[in-house]
Amino acid sequence: MTRVALDLAAVAAFLAARHGAALGGAVIDIRPLQGGLCSDVALITARLRGGARPRRVALVAKVVDDAREAVVYRRLSTSVARRFSPELLGAQRLGRRRWLLYLERIVPAHPWPWTDSAHTARVLEQLARFHGETAPGAALPAWDYEAESLAAARGALSLAERLPRGEVPALARAMPALRRVVAALPAMRRQLLAFQPLGTAVIHGDVHPGNVMVRRRDGVVEPVLLDWARARVGSPLEDVSSWLQALGYWEPEARRRHDTLLAGYLAARGLAPALTRPLRDAYWFAAASNALAGALGYHLSIASDSSAGQPGAASDARAAAARNAADWLRVIRRADARWR
Repeated sequence: MTRVALDLAAVAAFLAARHGAALGGAVIDIRPLQGGLCSDVALITARLRGGARPRRVALVAKVVDDAREAVVYRRLSTSVARRFSPELLGAQRLGRRRWLLYLERIVPAHPWPWTDSAHTARVLEQLARFHGETAPGAALPAWDYEAESLAAARGALSLAERLPRGEVPALARAMPALRRVVAALPAMRRQLLAFQPLGTAVIHGDVHPGNVMVRRRDGVVEPVLLDWARARVGSPLEDVSSWLQALGYWEPEARRRHDTLLAGYLAARGLAPALTRPLRDAYWFAAASNALAGALGYHLSIASDSSAGQPGAASDARAAAARNAADWLRVIRRADARWR
């Protein structure tokens, strides 16, 4: 792992306690996985030698900066989301603040299922079930998301204003809209959170293709949402727009079927699948909130990373970041047009 080395003895003790196995001579392998920006993630595999015959187990370990995510997973275990989120197998305190979470390993049934729009729609159906069940103020730890997201938005704007326009050509057209949307963001979010009939619910908070897999269980292929660290009370449209906008960047069919998929979510919530003007306004306010909460600033920072140099993969990464930033700036312009 990149920041915190896992204590092999602690991992062995956890496996022994969970599986009731004597781990003398057991083979334990720990391999880093690609994780989020703020955590370390590893795949743990082990051959347990206790009992009549060896057993092979696999699980995911994730180092987090506080216990909030563990509380979120425990909350999910009592909701409909237990069917489509990894199970929390255990948690160990690493120090004053850091925790190590042991999570169920999800084995994907397909590396990229999203060319089939039926899988895309199933994610929205699962979100609809979750949003419809969870009430505002459900037992989640406190988080001043509004203050944090506004700080992130102002940081993205500051970075955009310092960035040479040639690095992200789309900024030349988008800067006026970006300034207006950042200034209006608190009022925009108040209107979003008050939008009826959707109101607020507990949301995943970071739905994109990197955080969704499909697995086969009991003969059924179903979506699973990973990385619930940003779960919070918010507008369901924050999840919906995050999924449709992020997937639409990679999958043309999802972009072509955008309105059909959005209407399908409404139908799954038991609402009229009518994309009214107020609904579209709220949708684009949610999408702009997502862009400013981290996605736009992240891609601008990569596009502006002069230390990356020009040759090879680094140059490709900067070009890809500029394209992603342009896509999120398109979202900002749509929200600006609807706010004005």
